[in-house]
Amino acid sequence: MRYEYKGPGRPLLSRSHHVVIDRTLTLVACAILFSACATSNFQGDGKLVDHGLFAAKDRYVLDLGPVDLARTGKYAYTMSNLPEVMFVIGLEIVEAEANRSTGNRPPHPGRVRLLLEASDHEIVVDEDNALKSWVWSFGVGDFESFLYRRGDAYSVSEKDGTSHGVHVGVRKDEGWGTFFLPRPDIKYQLTLDVLEAQAQPRPTRLLLKGGGWK
Repeated sequence: MRYEYKGPGRPLLSRSHHVVIDRTLTLVACAILFSACATSNFQGDGKLVDHGLFAAKDRYVLDLGPVDLARTGKYAYTMSNLPEVMFVIGLEIVEAEANRSTGNRPPHPGRVRLLLEASDHEIVVDEDNALKSWVWSFGVGDFESFLYRRGDAYSVSEKDGTSHGVHVGVRKDEGWGTFFLPRPDIKYQLTLDVLEAQAQPRPTRLLLKGGGWK
């Protein structure tokens, strides 16, 4: 980097360095503008929050509000113009005690069906399972658990000793378990059906999470 000194004051940056800074600021401004558009274009139920360009995971969170797992019943939501990133649909449950380890999973009885349909009548997600079979995601010391579903998969071994997973039964819009990749021109209908109620339910919200640089 070359500096030009003019008297005893602080050094001035070269013209080329100013160009780099200007381009960087332009890119950051464009990213912020794109982020604002992604959230402002959303239409439907719930509140979509963008945690920003530098969020490592769960950049976008769509909070569809509380659900009552203590009684059977059905919840219906609509959404369109979601950001074009892979989302996972799940239940955020506030536990009675802080989560400590995978060997100390809180009881999650009950059974639900999660159905996501596109406006072109394609089924994107259709999971009907007991909650105890859902993936339990948590942070040590946190009171919140996030439950979601993975689809079926198998592993393929390569000649170099590595292996990779292959997803089975992938639906429209990359629907796999409770994951999907939304299309911007499609309206989605999401239904949560509580089929078997929990005896001792905890505060629960239905969320969609997606995006991040990781």
